[in-house]
Amino acid sequence: MDLNKLIDAEIIHVSKNRSAVNTLQALSKDVDTVVVATDYDREGELIGVEALNIISMAMKKSRTNPTIRRAKFSALTKDEIGSAFDDLIEVDYNLADSASAREEIDLIWGAVLTRFLSILSNRYGKDFLSVGRVQTPTLGLIVNREEEITSFVPQKFWKLEVVFHKNEDFTGEYEGGNVFGEKEAMNIFDGIQGKNGTVRSFEKRNERIGRPPPFNTTEFLREASRMQIAPAKAMNIAESLYMRGLLSYPRTDNTVYQRSINLQAVLNKLKDTEFSKEVDMVLSQEKIRPSRGRTEATDHPPIYPTGAAKKGQLKGDYARVYELVTRRFLAT
Repeated sequence: MDLNKLIDAEIIHVSKNRSAVNTLQALSKDVDTVVVATDYDREGELIGVEALNIISMAMKKSRTNPTIRRAKFSALTKDEIGSAFDDLIEVDYNLADSASAREEIDLIWGAVLTRFLSILSNRYGKDFLSVGRVQTPTLGLIVNREEEITSFVPQKFWKLEVVFHKNEDFTGEYEGGNVFGEKEAMNIFDGIQGKNGTVRSFEKRNERIGRPPPFNTTEFLREASRMQIAPAKAMNIAESLYMRGLLSYPRTDNTVYQRSINLQAVLNKLKDTEFSKEVDMVLSQEKIRPSRGRTEATDHPPIYPTGAAKKGQLKGDYARVYELVTRRFLAT
């Protein structure tokens, strides 16, 4: 297809999962209420609206007109799901449209530029060059970083430090910084041998380390990587713990706990776990005011423990990921 025509080509939606389509149509014949209970984010809202479109086609034939409602929850716990169904809201068609727009942009961008670069480089069939709105800039970052690493030329240097013994020991560094010649370093070293040093300035202070912000997906994966758990594995574990009702939804940009989250109830759940000491410290505060990050979103909360895992209930990296999230929650 001509590239100019491909840009403006009509996007055709095909439902590949015929079993799901048939089930939705079969179940929708005699209902008076339909509740969308997909993930509460852009993609989840779009999936819900797509399901409603399939249902509406079946209902036209049966001439039924059910009430359409939405259940909003981000944790698979009895309390949160129960609260969601007790307080149903309207379907957010604008949110679904935003996901649809992004989906179309991704498809147009990817299809047109993939074809353009593949034709330009004579890469056809299975050898085509894939281009994407996210994957291509990411690949560029990786390539640039790899080139920095491969072009780096290591240089040997000498570092000069002096330990002062006056009331209490402290270390002073050579004000010229690192020395890149051994002869020069030895000359400086020989020049201070057997001499008294002069302290030009000395500063001593206490520093307060602030509480960390709540976990979003990026920060969670970064901290998991520091524990030698690969991002893909950490995400798989977090999703599994979410399905077991132990963590909130792990794909989120949010770093601010919504007011609807009952932090006191979450802490009470954790009282009978191995984190009881830390929980008591948090509960001993006059008022619980959690830290806030820079990004506040309305779909999913930050990642936090929604259920109590007793000691020994989780093994290996599952236990480590749960502990990481729980300790971060308590630190906030």
